Amino acid sequence: SDSNFLLSARDITKYKRTEIRMKRQLHRLSALRSIDFAIASGLDLNLLLSILLDRVIETLHVDSAAVLLLDQKLNELVFASGRGFNTNILQHTHLKLGQGYAGRVALERRIINIPDLTNTKTEFERSPLFPSERFVVYYGVPLIAKGRVLGVLEIFHRRPLQPGEDWLDFLNIISGQTAIAIDSAMMFKELQK
Repeated sequence: SDSNFLLSARDITKYKRTEIRMKRQLHRLSALRSIDFAIASGLDLNLLLSILLDRVIETLHVDSAAVLLLDQKLNELVFASGRGFNTNILQHTHLKLGQGYAGRVALERRIINIPDLTNTKTEFERSPLFPSERFVVYYGVPLIAKGRVLGVLEIFHRRPLQPGEDWLDFLNIISGQTAIAIDSAMMFKELQK
């Protein structure tokens, strides 16, 4: 009968949705596992960052990501690694704490999200190449380990994003992992010295 058919169709849709969610969670878990593995292998910072950024792009389904590291002596955020850019817009980044979005992220220790870079005057106008990247969405996430800000994870996307709760949760988890990874790599480097 029709009512039975309706019920089963609804059940299948619910089942499908659950299945998609489970697959996404598994994908994210395996990304975190590979980050853990990279940390444990004592890789050098550059290699570690490129693995991390690949995982960030893959699991959050965003176009580009970059890490700016805080230079403790100069108190400046400096570009360390980037993935998914067509130009080298960020490579000359030097931001004082509190300057620009990333500088505010580091100073205020909180995520800053600009959902639409196209219709507002943004701080990226300082980079003449920025418009050619056609970015729409920006997220800046503080990288904090052992209570210290180590840098900022920047995420860019070329289409509007409507992230759900679990996307934001995972963003927090992966930025925590990134901070731990950077901290370990730095400690490892100090030890070698």
